[in-house]
Amino acid sequence: MKRAFVVVTAVLTCAMAGAVYWVNSATGVHQNGGLVSSDDRTLSRDAIPGTGHAVETYSPTDDSASGDISVERFIQQMALDLVEKYGDSIQSRSTQARMLEIRDYVFGLYPVDGDVIFERILDTAFPEYSAQILTTVKLMAGYELWLEENQVVLNEMAFLEREGAIWHKRRQLFGEDAELIWAEEKQAWAQKQQKVQKAIMALDQAQTNSLNETLFQLQTTLNETYGDGVERLVLDNGVIAQVYFGFESVQSRLRNLSPEERQVQINQLRKQLGYSDEQIQRLEARDQKRNQRWDNGLAYMADRNALATRLSGPELERELEQLRERYFKHEAKTIALEERDGFFRYERPRLYGRN
Repeated sequence: MKRAFVVVTAVLTCAMAGAVYWVNSATGVHQNGGLVSSDDRTLSRDAIPGTGHAVETYSPTDDSASGDISVERFIQQMALDLVEKYGDSIQSRSTQARMLEIRDYVFGLYPVDGDVIFERILDTAFPEYSAQILTTVKLMAGYELWLEENQVVLNEMAFLEREGAIWHKRRQLFGEDAELIWAEEKQAWAQKQQKVQKAIMALDQAQTNSLNETLFQLQTTLNETYGDGVERLVLDNGVIAQVYFGFESVQSRLRNLSPEERQVQINQLRKQLGYSDEQIQRLEARDQKRNQRWDNGLAYMADRNALATRLSGPELERELEQLRERYFKHEAKTIALEERDGFFRYERPRLYGRN
């Protein structure tokens, strides 16, 4: 049972965890993959949905937005506001990255002298960190401009490739601090993973649920956890089917059915997963080929074990070579190499609907 849980968790983890942290070094997208460079300009926060920008919408806590106050008063009020909100954490690159939104807020009020006024606000509020904050803000502006300029290219990439390119750019600009700047994104992701893994553990052992109910609960958990966001896109029907058909609770029920009943049930489950009739027919044909291979392989293993109980040494090897030729024909050499390495493919668990 524990093994089954490890299997289904590994499938989901491989599909999802890499979607946020994996960097595809083989694609070359960070060098010559059509991605353009950036400079220090402002851009839309929604350039690439789901990329987890570190900035947030700034709203003053006083009358600093009023057009009736003087620039000097505005600088003082903004400085006090920032000290109150961020004074305890301004040394963090994550907090400093949020100052990009402050800069844009100031630029919106003072289009001509906004850069000078923003620097004076930082010098007044955080004199020890103002130079570092300006550097961080410049890098963050460059990163967001890069997102905007490469929106078309990024959207055309596969999900994992896109996330890899985005994280490579983050680390290129901010080094190890990228993990801190986008820590909230990573924490939220970890919480989602924990929720899904907890549900998987329960469904894996849910012997009282029907097959349909188990699938419905899995789909509901994934939809509630990931919603309609970009994270959910990587969880296509194939990934969900891999997880579902890896549950011990599902396999135990499928094993107790006749081959005909089992296939009917698997087809119905695939329908519930969203497969089309054409896809279901194609998968059923694949299932039949797999069934034949497993029947052949299990028969071979039975004969192999029988030979091993009464023969040994070169005589056993000669008999096994003939046995493999009889059962596997052109695959006999592959099977022999696998066995030489200690791998016996038909000693693996049979997972109906998966292998």
